[in-house]
Amino acid sequence: MIKQIALIFLFTVFSMFAQAQLTYQLPKVLILTTGDGSGRGTVSDGVVLALQSFNKMGVFVRLENRSALLKPDLLSKYSILIIPTIPDYHDKPLKNALTYMSDLEMQNINEWVKKGGTLLTDVNAGRNTLKKYDRVLNDGVLDQSDWLLAKSFGVKLREIDIASFILKDNDLHIWNNEIIIPNKIGKWLLIPVKTERNTETPMHWKTANGNLPALTVHLYGKGKVIMLPTFYLLHPKKDAGLSTEKQIEHFYQFVYNQNIGNRQYTIQLLPWKDAHTSAYCQTFDDGGTITQYKRIIHFTNQNKLPTVFFVTPHIDSAAAKLLINAPYISIQGHSFNHPDFRKLNFSETENEFLMNRLFWKKKFTGFRFPYVSNSFWGMYWMNKLDFKYDTSIAANHMDFIRGAVVPYNIPIFKDDFYQTLDLLEISQIYHSDWFFYQKVLEKAPYNEQQQKQDAERFRRYLFRYFSEVVQPNNGVMVYLGHPMYSGISETTLQPLQNFLAYIKEQNVWITSLNTVAERWNKLKKLDVQIKENHRKVKIHLDTHGEIIKGLSLKLNQKPTKISYDMKFKMKKYGELYYLILDVNHKKVITLHF
Repeated sequence: MIKQIALIFLFTVFSMFAQAQLTYQLPKVLILTTGDGSGRGTVSDGVVLALQSFNKMGVFVRLENRSALLKPDLLSKYSILIIPTIPDYHDKPLKNALTYMSDLEMQNINEWVKKGGTLLTDVNAGRNTLKKYDRVLNDGVLDQSDWLLAKSFGVKLREIDIASFILKDNDLHIWNNEIIIPNKIGKWLLIPVKTERNTETPMHWKTANGNLPALTVHLYGKGKVIMLPTFYLLHPKKDAGLSTEKQIEHFYQFVYNQNIGNRQYTIQLLPWKDAHTSAYCQTFDDGGTITQYKRIIHFTNQNKLPTVFFVTPHIDSAAAKLLINAPYISIQGHSFNHPDFRKLNFSETENEFLMNRLFWKKKFTGFRFPYVSNSFWGMYWMNKLDFKYDTSIAANHMDFIRGAVVPYNIPIFKDDFYQTLDLLEISQIYHSDWFFYQKVLEKAPYNEQQQKQDAERFRRYLFRYFSEVVQPNNGVMVYLGHPMYSGISETTLQPLQNFLAYIKEQNVWITSLNTVAERWNKLKKLDVQIKENHRKVKIHLDTHGEIIKGLSLKLNQKPTKISYDMKFKMKKYGELYYLILDVNHKKVITLHF
């Protein structure tokens, strides 16, 4: 009896010691996608929701195409890999679809998981060879005999008629209701008929003859594979998916926690400077009278508001001079001839960028397409000419999901060519001032009363967009205006003035679009390793040569002591604490709780 008590005591002490010491890396996510069907840099609704969900957890996401599966060195930089298999994630050509995989690609995936990666995909990943042969046809199943992913997935799959099946969330508590799979997703689906050891099944198929595994989590080496019954589970109902935006966000929180493991302290990265929980950038396209330009410039001066103007050579020379000399305004590219870029060929597109640069004698780093009509060749040349960001793919989310309130690197494709760019997309608001002040284009006078009515509609839109879309996602809001609309009068400018006064009270980082792009490109290089040891936490920061000021770490508890050899401060916002510090190169900060 004494011996048993001693063993229990030793086991308890060992367990406490093991739990007290934990080392983990703040994850980085790689999503394989070529973008949606347009091929011009827009991404599917599901990818947008993934971007925004991970951003709320302080996780950097990069988009890549399937060639990443043949680059082990690239994969090693990421701890979470997401491989979607449904249309509009990999659209054209068909070879981009990740239901098609070579043995070498699957072998690389297995090795990556074995070394500690967390893979999220579904039952269709790699079911076909690159020559379009369905591996299921060999013997009616997918297993290790012809499907190498069976090693890391820990399952044997068989195609079964699911017409009468219901998907049931047993343990996740994300989908409170049972899910009936619609016929358009498919009547037959691969179902796990055997699972290996170290496999959990938090979701089941409910059948007339009992339950079958649906969503599985399998430990393989140091990593794990989360296998969905279908990737439509992470696609929004607004676009023929199976889940709400909130359910999808909660599932990505589950994925994040699966990768990190059990932690005593919650430490997350906040992308915006000085613990601001969202960001705001003001931009204008050129066009209007000198009086209207002066009104906008006076507004930016009065509010000390960083503003980017996107310009062409067609701007009035006096207005151009005003912009160049304005203290809070910078100019960026808007083309040379203001064409519809979708109608331009390879060389014509290049000339638009080069001639505009030559005219202004300025190497632009940002761009907005005329008519916000982005093109494949436009994105291609911007990347080749070392632009840092585009802001043409408008974000909505209130009527439907388009664009993101999180910057993302742009994937493009055309015919048999596809490429992942380092160029950032920083989406603007969907409805610009043009949408609300169109009466200015009519021949009839645009009187004060009409301006007030339209200004009120615009004000409500700005407040709603920020509160419903930007703020909940810790995102960035990019205002798009024009002197010829917002600058008509003080009345038409009033919505912007009211909105600016409001966000100054909302912990918003009001900054330039150029600054947001620069900061995002620095943060993507940042590596954060955390070592917990009972009440002491060491955070190792590696900026890979960059200097980051106002780096913000979100904490669930307030440290009793902080040891750091550079500038830092604490800030409380709501119920959370934020540690704000300047970082250069490799730094260690120690927190005591």
